[in-house]
Amino acid sequence: MEKLKINIHPTFIIFACVLIYFGKSILFFNYCLVMFLHEFAHAFVARRLGYNIKNIKLIPFGICLNMNSYDLVPKDEIKIALAGPIMNFILMLFTMALWWIFPSTYNYTCFFCYANFITGIFNLIPAFPLDGGRVLLSLLKQRTTSRTAIKFCKIVNIIIIICLIGIFILSCFYTINITYLLVVLCLLSGVLDNNKMQKYTLINYGVLKKLGKVIKTKPLVVSSDVKMYKLCKYIDNFSYISVSVIDNDKKVIATFNESEFLDLLEKYGASTPFNLVLKNNNMH
Repeated sequence: MEKLKINIHPTFIIFACVLIYFGKSILFFNYCLVMFLHEFAHAFVARRLGYNIKNIKLIPFGICLNMNSYDLVPKDEIKIALAGPIMNFILMLFTMALWWIFPSTYNYTCFFCYANFITGIFNLIPAFPLDGGRVLLSLLKQRTTSRTAIKFCKIVNIIIIICLIGIFILSCFYTINITYLLVVLCLLSGVLDNNKMQKYTLINYGVLKKLGKVIKTKPLVVSSDVKMYKLCKYIDNFSYISVSVIDNDKKVIATFNESEFLDLLEKYGASTPFNLVLKNNNMH
């Protein structure tokens, strides 16, 4: 598997400097912990679905998960995107329950609870590069073309940006809150990225099998209309998969070993069904 690369968004650095400058270093470190737990939830669900995070980018209210493939199934993307905010709300409720049982813990965990609440709420805003925008795009892709869905999401981004700028201007008459501007900068990146919106990439299954020992074979049987990504979760370091594709009459029409399957996966993409793969290879 490729090494995970971590990039830092410029607004995250500004966010960190602002908090530390105003004596909020404890709050900042709580945010860092919360964001990594947020990302862990994304990565956990992604791996369970056969995907993995290739690049992540730290932003003030969460972590962008970068991918360079458009093979992600919309329903999977919704599950992966919601995993982060759900993790935040679970941690928040757990912390509040802890206060109920051990009231003395409030002074040590209040910042952690607050950071989870803010991170979870902001990531549900339906705009890129936040998780809410990812969910919105996935829902739209199920009802219209990808191009139309992206255009609509960009319009939503612009509307939310205008609203946040208006709120920031109003806040200047009371207490200047630079947080609104940081969020605006993050959402602008979702507009300016064009079609390179944050994505997930399929796991690189170039796993290392242990040589010098007997490794079992894991036989898999699938119908021809199944998409290839469905089998990715069965690949591991401890066994080799063997894929048998059957037709509607339950007759085996093709077989692949693990290496052949991975070659087809790379060539045709994870969302390609086996019947199309067989047709293109004159095997059906």
